[in-house]
Amino acid sequence: MTTFADDFIVLQFDHGVVRQPCKAMGLEWPPPERVEVFGIPFKRERYSSITDEQREGMTNVCRGAEYSPDIP
Repeated sequence: MTTFADDFIVLQFDHGVVRQPCKAMGLEWPPPERVEVFGIPFKRERYSSITDEQREGMTNVCRGAEYSPDIP
């Protein structure tokens, strides 16, 4: 799998969202089902199904994954 510079994750917080590039978070594409940020566990809700091969030929498309807090 290839992680492109514009692959990103979106973290849902109570007061808004934070969008970060995967590479800045130390993540490879596809991002894991669970991540921890600032001690808060998050679970992946959905992510782009665009393959590396498809993405390689696209110039104005990026892949993203959305996470929500995983607090019981």
